Amino acid sequence: MARVSTERPLGEITGQYDRVARFYRAFEPLYLIFPVARRKAVAALGLKSGDTVLEIGAGTGRNFPYLVEAVGPSGSVIGVDASEGMLREAGKLVKRRGWSNVSLLRQDAAQLQLDPEVDAVLFSLSYSAMPAPQRALAAAWERLRPGARLAVMDAGLTETRLRPLLDPIAHLLIRLGPGNPYSRPWEDLAAYGQVTIERFMFIYYVCTVTKPRAEKVADGTL
Repeated sequence: MARVSTERPLGEITGQYDRVARFYRAFEPLYLIFPVARRKAVAALGLKSGDTVLEIGAGTGRNFPYLVEAVGPSGSVIGVDASEGMLREAGKLVKRRGWSNVSLLRQDAAQLQLDPEVDAVLFSLSYSAMPAPQRALAAAWERLRPGARLAVMDAGLTETRLRPLLDPIAHLLIRLGPGNPYSRPWEDLAAYGQVTIERFMFIYYVCTVTKPRAEKVADGTL
């Protein structure tokens, strides 16, 4: 079956998320988003107490409880999203939980502006929704310290036996949301190193890549 084009301008995508931000949590069952997927995504990062983790496409902060737990009170969580509405809801969650080590940035991930290096980067259900995911990946990779991990957790139909059954549903969901169920982020990650992929719950996957501790420069030296 032919792929459906899902590429949309960033303004259109953020506008759609702005409109559903207050009700986003209620939509999660429709998209089969369960806590186990979020826990697996955070576990794949290999975080430890005191780490700084960057989440690209943080949305309403649904991963924050797991990230905060992983880095502990001495660590920090940075959430980046281009949607003002989604970040507003994330801010409410941060305030309600009393997290002093969570900061929110409204930015286009493809033009990420962040000074410190981070100990991990997470794209959770966001990579497939971005209009320029490869640029966002490159920008995040620059901020990732050597030896640290970058993970993409998402759902897709490219590598599942259920694709014939789920394709019609995917076409409907594409109309409701900006995500691309035919995205293949592991192919993009392969440009940065060896990719590890874990598949679960029929349509979900977590793919990770570790940044080498020493990368080759243009003249071939280390």
